Amino acid sequence: MNLNFVILYVRDMDKVKAFYTDVLGLTVVEALSGPAFVTLRSGGGAMIGLQDSAASRLPPGREEQPGTMELSFEVDDIDETWQRWKDRGVELVNEPMDIAPGRYFLAKDPEGRYLSAYRFNR
Repeated sequence: MNLNFVILYVRDMDKVKAFYTDVLGLTVVEALSGPAFVTLRSGGGAMIGLQDSAASRLPPGREEQPGTMELSFEVDDIDETWQRWKDRGVELVNEPMDIAPGRYFLAKDPEGRYLSAYRFNR
């Protein structure tokens, strides 16, 4: 498992995107971006996702709450990881689902912070 993606839920996509690109110098990953979600890559390879908190296409169970974050873990097998987390008592928000660039599910840590696991199609 590789922590490779942090997702920030934002109110003003244009303003936040400009900050991370123009001020901090991150680059947009166009293949993993769209109107309500922008993927940014740092020089070291880790990615930051900007999710429009008002977007209606959030995964089931995901609250629309700006200012929160999500730690996303890249895994080899989404379904196996979901089952392992379930067996270990992790609070799972939704079952594995297909998304534009791959497959994904959402969970919570013991204090309610969002965790997700994903696998991009390659």
